[in-house]
Parts: sequence; structure tokens; C-alpha cells
Amino acid sequence: MVDEIVDSIVTDTSELQGCWLWGNSEAGYYELLTFNDDKTYTGYDNYFVYGFDTMTYGFYSQYSAMLTLWSNGFGYQHRYQWYITGLTTNALSVMTKMGPYTYYKLHPNPIRLKVGELLSCEDGESLIFADGVTAGIEDNQLKGLALGETYILKMIGHDNRMMGYRVVVE
Repeated sequence: MVDEIVDSIVTDTSELQGCWLWGNSEAGYYELLTFNDDKTYTGYDNYFVYGFDTMTYGFYSQYSAMLTLWSNGFGYQHRYQWYITGLTTNALSVMTKMGPYTYYKLHPNPIRLKVGELLSCEDGESLIFADGVTAGIEDNQLKGLALGETYILKMIGHDNRMMGYRVVVE
């Protein structure tokens, strides 16, 4: 029997890295979290019902199912601990002190449309969330409402998964 010495154990957190979107029309806001490979993160909240947004930034660590965020930014606590209840290639489910949330991976290509333009979904797709300020949903079509950038959630029917998209209204 040969004894081996282990120098270190490396955990792959690449699944967590990237941009994740949570949005809810009834709650009146959406949140975009970006986890970077250098263990920094940013959080952008847009409260479209009230007409303001806020940004936070800081560092994060993941140890097993525990996700810890050390934050800086207006209106944010310094430390949050969330439990990861599910992590797939397109969905990040967490339990926070405020309850459960599921964030969806942001598609790398933005959707571009003009003010007043309608964009139809492909067969089997459906729009789930839009802010109703910059972009809205009319008969399962995305409509540009005002100049700016926003985010939407779309259900992709052929594989039954949710995706987040950045929308640029020109």
C-alpha cells in the first residue's frame, strides 16, 4: 500500500459563475446577480414600481450548499448567508432569510427591439416576466415600451427550462 499526500482539494464553482436573474412583476422588481471567477460579485436591483434602482458589490464564497455574500452598497447588510437548494446549468435556487428564490441564467445574447415593436416568441416558448416599463408582454409577444435596458424571463418549451435575457430597447 502506498501512502499519498494530498496538497490541496479544489472545488469547481464554475456553475455558479455568471449572471443570474430573478424577477417578479407582482413584487415590482428584478435582481441581477453576477458571480465572477475571482470571487467578487455584483447585485443590481431595479424597483420599477417605485422608479429606482440600486447596486451592491462585494465578495462571495461557496462552501458546499452555503453561499456567503459580503456586501457593500446602499441599503444592504454587510453579510448574507444563503443556502443553495438547487443548482443546474440554468437555475440557481436559494433559501434566504426572506424566503426561497430561484434565479435563472442570463442568455449571453441580448434581445434588441425598437420602441413600439412587437417580437413574437418561437413555438413552444412563453414570456414569463417583463418589467412593464421598458419592455412589456402583449399576447405572448415582447413589446418595446421605452428606451433603455431591462431583463425578461422566458420559458423555453422544448426542454421546459427558464432563461433570463437582457433586452435593449432602442
